[in-house]
Amino acid sequence: MPAHPLLTVELLHDVLHELGGLARGEGKVIEVAIYGGSALMLASNFRVSTRDVDAVADDDGQRVIERLAGLIAARRGWPPDWLNDQVYPFLSELVDGLDNHHRLYRSYPSEHEPGLRVFVPSAEYLLAMKLMAMRIPDLDGSMDFLEAFYPQARVSQTVVAGLDEMFAKDDTGPKAAAEDGLHVAPQYLGRGRAT
Repeated sequence: MPAHPLLTVELLHDVLHELGGLARGEGKVIEVAIYGGSALMLASNFRVSTRDVDAVADDDGQRVIERLAGLIAARRGWPPDWLNDQVYPFLSELVDGLDNHHRLYRSYPSEHEPGLRVFVPSAEYLLAMKLMAMRIPDLDGSMDFLEAFYPQARVSQTVVAGLDEMFAKDDTGPKAAAEDGLHVAPQYLGRGRAT
């Protein structure tokens, strides 16, 4: 099986343009949410590459984009699962559709002739999903932030402990990086952390 490509922002835009063009050629406009590293690449300034695209559409749209992604994979010599819905188990049952906690990022191949309308999750929802996907053993417990997206029973004490550990590290985060003049503070969907 071919190796997964290293998708840069430019290559991701290129392949989404191609995917949108194929959908438009079939007379379709598919709305798809992109998550994970690909969403971070599209909507932020702190992720530069990824190996696959986590994408979820409605049932009919998912079948179409996976079929079209298979055509692209064959053309480019990529594995057929370069675009996949493996993120599906981490979607919150409390987030209903793309109208809630998602934002339209862009249409491909163009805004005037879309075949693919790409949505990205809000920063809060993406963070909650990333935390729920932590590959750590499950313990009892909960956290208010995650409960906004996931039922209390799914939040583990280990996730809470992991957050405590991450935020207990020294204060060299985005604020300090922005103040040193050498780094750009992280932004997501045009929002930056207040300094």
